[in-house]
Amino acid sequence: MTDPGKARRPGRPRSERSQRAVLTAALELLTDQGLQALTMDDIAAHAGVSKNTIYRWWPNKAAVLMDAFADAISPRMGFPDEGDAITRLRAQVRRVAQLMSEPRARLPFVALVAASQHDAELATALRERFVADRRAAAHQLIAAAVEAGEFAPDLDIEVIIDAIYGALYYRLLVSRAPVTPDYADRLVDGLAPALLATA
Repeated sequence: MTDPGKARRPGRPRSERSQRAVLTAALELLTDQGLQALTMDDIAAHAGVSKNTIYRWWPNKAAVLMDAFADAISPRMGFPDEGDAITRLRAQVRRVAQLMSEPRARLPFVALVAASQHDAELATALRERFVADRRAAAHQLIAAAVEAGEFAPDLDIEVIIDAIYGALYYRLLVSRAPVTPDYADRLVDGLAPALLATA
C-alpha cells in the first residue's frame, strides 16, 4: 500500500527542497542586503523554513553562506574534460576571471573574503567549503600533467596554484584592476614556459 504522505510529495524529497531553498535564500539575501545585516532568521523566513531546520544541516551562518556561494558558482568553475593540460588550465582560469567580472558572483565573494578577516567561523568556512575544493581540482590537473610528461617534472605545484589564482584574487581584492578572460590568458601564457616540459 502506498504511503499517503509520500504520495503528496512529488519530485524532490522535502529535505532536499528545503536545503535548496535555504541556499537560494542565503545567496539572494547576501547579494541584496550584504553580509553584516543578514541573520539566520532572515534566511529562514526567506526560505520558508524554521531556523532549527537550518541548524540541522549547517552549524552557523558562515557555513550556510559559503555553501550557498559555492553551490551557485562551482558548476561554472570546473576544468573542461577535453584538451591538453595547458588548454584545460587556460579555459578554467578564464572561467574564474569571467565570474569575477560578474557582479552577482563578485560582490558576494568580496563581501565574504572581507568579513572572513574578522570572523574565524567565516574564515574556516571559506577555506574548507570553497578554497580547498578549488585547490584540490587544480592540483589534480597539474599533477596528472606532470605524470603524463606534459608539465615539467620538478614543478612546485602549490606555488604554481598560488601564482595563478593569487594573481586573480590580488586584482579582485587589492589592486581592483579588471579581472577579464584576456588577463587570464596572459597570466597562463606567461607561466607556460615554467609549466611545460618542453620549455
